[in-house]
Amino acid sequence: MTDTTMNRHRLTLTFIATLAVAAAGWVTPATFAQSAKIGSVDMRRIYEEFYKTKVAQRSFDESVAAYRKDYQQRVNDYNKLNEEFQKLREESNNPALTQEKREQKAKAVNDKVLELRKSLEAVKEFEQNSQQYLNDLRRRQNDAILKEILEAVRKKGRDGAYTVIVDSSGFGTVAAVPMAVYADEKLDFTDVVLKGLNANAPANLPTSVGPGPASLPVPSTTPRTPLPAPAP
Repeated sequence: MTDTTMNRHRLTLTFIATLAVAAAGWVTPATFAQSAKIGSVDMRRIYEEFYKTKVAQRSFDESVAAYRKDYQQRVNDYNKLNEEFQKLREESNNPALTQEKREQKAKAVNDKVLELRKSLEAVKEFEQNSQQYLNDLRRRQNDAILKEILEAVRKKGRDGAYTVIVDSSGFGTVAAVPMAVYADEKLDFTDVVLKGLNANAPANLPTSVGPGPASLPVPSTTPRTPLPAPAP
């Protein structure tokens, strides 16, 4: 977004904020124009640079790694069962087998098919449960972080006697084009909020984080062979 477009969006939303305050009955538009103290913060930047966001990202990455490991083990178990099934099926087709041995092998094949079905169901169930757990984990992390950030911003607003504080990044919108608001650079206290939030930041944090919930990575290995049908 160009500086001209950014400024135009800022002016538009400043006007909207002015009307909202006036419409709420706090002050008349004329009085507001004379007495308003408007501040802005870059909520996206605060979220991304807040040390607790980075701590949460590291914790989430560790949870994803644990999910991958457990999922891979279940896939490996399925593949091992499938190899056993393939071997049993080949043995059951041996023309040298007696009728009794053939029936025994056929039963073993059908039993292995049941094992394969249970194993595959377990893989799918684990994947679904893990997806839900990780999505909930990321949501809880983000909710807690954003709550703390908003409390810090609102405290700054109260302490500084601001009339309006606006997000200049459009971080909280759902529109395709992020909205931005006008604010004199002298009123932007993003650095002040970040300094307070990061006062106790530990060392060796991740260098970057993503905004909001992340989709889970696809495991590198999946069951190699489709579930076979029971032997006749």
